Amino acid sequence: MPEGDATRPHPGGSGAAAPAEDEKPREAQDHPAVDAPADADPPPPAAAEAPVPSGTSPQGVPETATVPAGAAPEGPPPCPGGQTVRVQPGDTLFLLAQRYGVPLAAVILANPQLGDPDRLVPGQWICIPSAPPGCPGGHLVVVRPGDTLFAIAQRFRVPLEAVIAANPQLADPDRIEPGQIVCVPRSPGRCEGVPYVVQPGDTLFAIAQRFGVDLEALTAANPQITNPDRIWPGEVVCVPTAREA
Repeated sequence: MPEGDATRPHPGGSGAAAPAEDEKPREAQDHPAVDAPADADPPPPAAAEAPVPSGTSPQGVPETATVPAGAAPEGPPPCPGGQTVRVQPGDTLFLLAQRYGVPLAAVILANPQLGDPDRLVPGQWICIPSAPPGCPGGHLVVVRPGDTLFAIAQRFRVPLEAVIAANPQLADPDRIEPGQIVCVPRSPGRCEGVPYVVQPGDTLFAIAQRFGVDLEALTAANPQITNPDRIWPGEVVCVPTAREA
């Protein structure tokens, strides 16, 4: 064997020299790992979706909303003779009608700006229409488009002056608006005598004296009056003729 080969280790021999610790496989040398600098900022976290409040849709629109998300509620609607109120959380038209003592139909009719009367948005303005102070024995009627007190009186067959007297809340009886409430007072119906509209302070006894008829005859001519000691302004009583008295 040549002298120069004496020190060359045999590839398969036990005396093979181990590679140096700092040597790396060629593949690792060709593709060294890239470590991020120690002072590098961490990547920003993924943006978290904003939580959707309870009672809202994924788009952020309240389930009871009839307006686009972010849109401000409209201003107060026209409310002739009534009052405007702002919807509070949990309010419904039914609850508002009960709270203010007016028919639900009147509240709905007085608020045509509502796309869906069953769905309110807190902050909305609602019109609570005017209502008479009382209508014992009579009928509360919601004014319809085109109505006049004369037309209502004709419809229910009561004197116009009786309807006017039963509705002191009307500032101008010649001007009524849809959604307002008027009282159609009770009436005796057929009257074989003189229909009389009760005025404030009247009693059956005073009316009998004024017309010179017997109190019992006056009472008998008005069976619609269940309590002769209680009559109301705007009511119509039938004053019988002297012959019937």
